Amino acid sequence: MTDITTTRRLVGSSLTAVDLSGLTRVELGFAVVLAAASTGLLLALGLAERRQLAGFVWTEAIFVSVGGLLLGALTGWVLAQMLVKVLTGVFDPPPAALSVPWAYLALVAVIAAVAVATAAMATVKSASRVSAAALREL
Repeated sequence: MTDITTTRRLVGSSLTAVDLSGLTRVELGFAVVLAAASTGLLLALGLAERRQLAGFVWTEAIFVSVGGLLLGALTGWVLAQMLVKVLTGVFDPPPAALSVPWAYLALVAVIAAVAVATAAMATVKSASRVSAAALREL
């Protein structure tokens, strides 16, 4: 048997007798900071993803356009060379050199560049809008 003073000292020094209100405030404060940080991180990652998507769209548009223009120019040059060789006997006198319509080719390149830029801007703009259906899925 123990007396009341010993029992009170034992209960008062145990973990159950500790005042946890300060610890609870720290834990709730940490939860608020963690919720705010995770929400901010989600927003920042969403914006970074959109910027990255825009970078991908522009890179692909430039890569495909420049590659297409170069490959088209090479194919056109090879085809023109072949036609001159094949049709040399038809023409009297045969052509001395190829005739290149530089103004027409420049106009076609500018129109293609404007069309690609317009399509890329429209793609980036439509990708940056969040639809209501996408928000419902979150």
